[in-house]
Amino acid sequence: MITPKEREVLKLIADGLSSKEIARRMSISFYTVQTHRKNMLAKVGAKNTPELIVKIMGQQQPQPQAA
Repeated sequence: MITPKEREVLKLIADGLSSKEIARRMSISFYTVQTHRKNMLAKVGAKNTPELIVKIMGQQQPQPQAA
């Protein structure tokens, strides 16, 4: 559903980085970060970034812990 770059942006958003910090870290434009965020919001039907994080991160299946 979302691209690997969008997933990377989302992880950094969830880690608390600003769009400017994400842009610097990924060596992309601030506007590219904003475009990735906007595209993800549209793809999953989220109204805001916190809802986006919950919807996408909630789709990931937890990995079983080794005993």
